[in-house]
Amino acid sequence: MDNTIVDTLPVLNQHSHNLDQHGVTKPDQIPGIFRNLASLPGAIDGINQLTKYYDLYILSTAPWYNPSAWQDKLDWLTEHFGNDAQSPFYKKVVLAHQKDLVKNNDAILLDDRPYHGASAWNDTQLDSFWLQYGYDQHLVWQDQLVPFLIEIAQAPGNSLHSRINFANHNHHYDLHSPNDDFKKEGWE
Repeated sequence: MDNTIVDTLPVLNQHSHNLDQHGVTKPDQIPGIFRNLASLPGAIDGINQLTKYYDLYILSTAPWYNPSAWQDKLDWLTEHFGNDAQSPFYKKVVLAHQKDLVKNNDAILLDDRPYHGASAWNDTQLDSFWLQYGYDQHLVWQDQLVPFLIEIAQAPGNSLHSRINFANHNHHYDLHSPNDDFKKEGWE
């Protein structure tokens, strides 16, 4: 969710300067901070388009020392996507501190960072893939992310990796960073 469909990082960075008033050591520990965040431009519409091609799930982690974050994320999803069988995420939300615990074959994880097991989704044996949101400037909701994911869904091939390679053959997108190339925020 965070920095993939929800614009989280600017709010956390803004609050990183006034942690004392909240009695926490990191901005992601502020109670309620995840509840009223804005969606990334184009994310809601993009997700609604992708439901025609993918069985979508939310896989998100939340700060261990901020129990409200877990509820806030679920409330955010309900507000933006509904809470009934017509919602693309109705009863399809996984909150886990380690994302690789639910790695699945023929599955793509769209995430902005390699942390919490996201990069472990690059698994050719299991045929799962981590697509790093925004690493390539074109792979964002308001640009080519949705068309590219649709191309992958429609590409020929028996494996996810072969479909990704086929779809990316003409684009040459940078699909994710090397793990050691990613810079954390100063407060992380």
